[in-house]
Amino acid sequence: LGVLAGAAPALAQEPPNPLTKVTAMKCRFPAAVSGTWKNGEALATPRTQELQINVTAIDVGDGTAEVAGTAGKAFVSAVLSGWSLYFVENSVGQLNVTTVFAQESAPGKLKAVHSRHGYLQMQVGKFISEPSVSQNYGECEVVE
Repeated sequence: LGVLAGAAPALAQEPPNPLTKVTAMKCRFPAAVSGTWKNGEALATPRTQELQINVTAIDVGDGTAEVAGTAGKAFVSAVLSGWSLYFVENSVGQLNVTTVFAQESAPGKLKAVHSRHGYLQMQVGKFISEPSVSQNYGECEVVE
């Protein structure tokens, strides 16, 4: 048996995940797509809008956060998985998910997506409700 001489090559270390210590973010989503169904066919329609969301009280250890957006303030689940931080809001007939990626879109801003999925079945006269789905694209800035 031989003895290997010399040091083993150093393993490349991944940089620390910047999302593990985030406690607040301001998010801006200027581009969006909404989905509908017409005659049984799914259709995606691009649109522009200015959706802004503030996420505060982020605690990835406890898995909690608060999100303030167009519908007011909501307590949500905060899920850190790999190099993404997810904020999940679930209410009757509605699921909203905001994903922040640990990758910059511009200096100091991280790529982000906000998705909404909702459906409450109802009919009023000839009106029959449809599912409401959208996905918004933008970025989040860490503020704390």
